[in-house]
Amino acid sequence: MKPGEDGNSTSYKDIFLEICRQCSGVLCCRMAPLQKAQIVKLIKVSKEHPITLAIGDGANDVSMILEAHVGIGILGKEGRQAARNSDYCIPKFKHLKKLLLVHGHYYYIRIAELVQYFFYKNVCFIFPQFLYQFFCGFSQQPLYDAAYLTLYNISFTSLPILLYSLMEQHVSVDALKRDPTLYRDIAKNALLRWKLFLYWTFLGVFDAVAFFFGAYFLFDHSAMTSNGKVFGNWTFGTLVFTVLVFTVTLKLALDTHHWTWMNHLVIWGSLVFYIIFSLLWGGVIWPFLNYQTMYYVFMQMLSTGPAWLGITLLLTVSLLPDVVKKVICRQLWPTAADKVQEMLRDKAGNVTIGSENNVQTLLEA
Repeated sequence: MKPGEDGNSTSYKDIFLEICRQCSGVLCCRMAPLQKAQIVKLIKVSKEHPITLAIGDGANDVSMILEAHVGIGILGKEGRQAARNSDYCIPKFKHLKKLLLVHGHYYYIRIAELVQYFFYKNVCFIFPQFLYQFFCGFSQQPLYDAAYLTLYNISFTSLPILLYSLMEQHVSVDALKRDPTLYRDIAKNALLRWKLFLYWTFLGVFDAVAFFFGAYFLFDHSAMTSNGKVFGNWTFGTLVFTVLVFTVTLKLALDTHHWTWMNHLVIWGSLVFYIIFSLLWGGVIWPFLNYQTMYYVFMQMLSTGPAWLGITLLLTVSLLPDVVKKVICRQLWPTAADKVQEMLRDKAGNVTIGSENNVQTLLEA
């Protein structure tokens, strides 16, 4: 091997990198701290742009840990310098398996859903207001009441996704530790690619169009109340907002695999809180609010049968495409996690059937 024409060692780096690409593992011995960092940087800036991880337990590993995308320090006999300069610290090397295959897997799933769900629910929230401007002469008349505008992201839809991003487990811990190939489903940033982002955006636009035009065409120029009055502007906006809150919350419920009492509390509790607040804000529970524009609007909407039918119909239309997509993908292109979930579900069913048979046998005896 000869150095490049300019006298530097660029050709050596290229040859070494090409050798590394052909190997499943490379062992470098007796390297200085700076050389360790250079090796990590060489891999990090290669054309594949991989995500690098460095792990060490001593002061001579600090440069390598700082250079990598993710640095892990081990608390060992060589001091705490590596642990203090790392992103994550573990007491023993054997804990690396759970850190990567379990915690790393879970938090990537959670963060990917968190980011894309926030885009989705805000597209659903804003796009109906954009469409409404074409029907109000661009007069800046809001579709939703000011209280709904304020509390949508603060109270009505915040807690379910917050708890999801902290507790979701689409596959059990034991399954992830037992089968490392499950990590392939999320390798190379698989869940934060443009394809999935565009799907979430399209789903948000579709749901927003269904909310707005569904309510518009279902209730346009139709007598809704017993005295023959039609829905007004605020009633129309409240109907759209009600379908919006229920749709984005139920969408997250469809994506949730690990149900606990806290998930039930925040998901169904958020919907109950929205209904109670709307009754309170409309002066039904607290009559002191009878001076504002939303007085008795929510109650008037719920007092009509067509409104209940419209809400149910629009919820079904909004959630149906995502349900159909999930069913088709599970049947035709299942991921490794889908297969494990199906296998665990079958095992649980067999255990239940076996238990019932045992009970029946005991009863017959």
